[in-house]
Amino acid sequence: MSKEYRIDKEYSAAEIIRYNLRKWWLALIMAVLCAAVLGGYKYMSTRQYVENTVYQDKQQVVASLFVRNYSDASVVERAGNVSKIAKSNRAYEVFCKDAGIDITMDDYTQLFEMQQTDASGVVTLYVTFPANTGNAAIPDESIATKFAEGVIDATIKVCDEVLGEDCVSVLDDPYVTQEVIKIESFSITKEEFRQGVLKGITAGALLGIIVEVVLFTCWMLLCKRPKNAEEVRQCLDSNVIDVLKDGEDNENGFKKVALYLAESGTACNKINCISLQCPKKDVALKLAMSYANEQKKTLYVDLTVNESAEAEENSISKYVLGESEEIKPLAMNDYLDSVCRNRTEESSMDIVGNRRFATFIADMEKKYDCIIVNSTDVSKSAEAYTASKFCNKTFVACGRKNAKNEELYRAKNILDVNEIEVNGVLVYEL
Repeated sequence: MSKEYRIDKEYSAAEIIRYNLRKWWLALIMAVLCAAVLGGYKYMSTRQYVENTVYQDKQQVVASLFVRNYSDASVVERAGNVSKIAKSNRAYEVFCKDAGIDITMDDYTQLFEMQQTDASGVVTLYVTFPANTGNAAIPDESIATKFAEGVIDATIKVCDEVLGEDCVSVLDDPYVTQEVIKIESFSITKEEFRQGVLKGITAGALLGIIVEVVLFTCWMLLCKRPKNAEEVRQCLDSNVIDVLKDGEDNENGFKKVALYLAESGTACNKINCISLQCPKKDVALKLAMSYANEQKKTLYVDLTVNESAEAEENSISKYVLGESEEIKPLAMNDYLDSVCRNRTEESSMDIVGNRRFATFIADMEKKYDCIIVNSTDVSKSAEAYTASKFCNKTFVACGRKNAKNEELYRAKNILDVNEIEVNGVLVYEL
């Protein structure tokens, strides 16, 4: 039968949503942090403008002109004509000639204002000081008074020429006034300030949630490791025996593993432990000790790499290669014996695939109730798959945080191709 071949984990939209909902606490933290940042920024940037009112002293030289009934036009029109004449080019030329001052037309018109008070024939001249237009300046009261007098004289002369003599007369000579005025500036009320800060906090909270969702989703899609024990189960398509966290890798934990892998009705229960990026290297040994504690005669076969140059009496390397006719298991206690290998003695030969290794397992199952094989990590060697051929039970010890999805899928593919059944997965959350 054709088997599906996969090397990567694909996530559906529903899975992405579900994973994000499980991380609600992370979204809450991001929401609080962003709300604090935006709310704090809004608070600091607008606090200075709360009911912010600034006043300053305004000094002016004021003079008044009275406009007589020099025509049948309305009083507003007659006063308006005088105001326009005061800012005309002709009045400007007369002012410059009489005062002996060389300023531009723009400077002249910017330094004073003419206003009609109500609907009357009175036109008021205002010269604010100190003032500076760039090319001309009025620094103090005396200069402002002389400037006002010069404007009045120039205005009256031009009006006499254009409108007729004695149509305009001085009502009030220039005098100095001083008043406190409110400067137009950006100001907000306390309620507007409070609402602005609340809006900043709300926007920050929403931004924090969005940032968390985006970052966590990217991490999900880019991080090629299983996110939980369920993903390990899906990748290997096998039952999870147990999930061991820090402190749970003890005798009680392995009693449950031994119970799950127990076999009834057979002369010998042969179990192969396939390590897949497992942080613990004594999983198979602890399982063997658990069976030994049940007073079952147990043999622990350690196939993990041993580069020791010293020959060990319980090494099976020479026996499998035909260089020795006897194996002396090391008695760890009354019910537990162990054998190991020695890489130096093997000279790069494959002892697990050797027919004498199968013969060794067959001989040992007549003497023991349980045989536990501790295989080299499958990410480094394929020996574990070969060892499973001689065992009736196989389980995988996997470090969730260490193994990649691709490694899990590749292991599953090889197991399927070789028709090796995995009876369970022991997941380490370390």
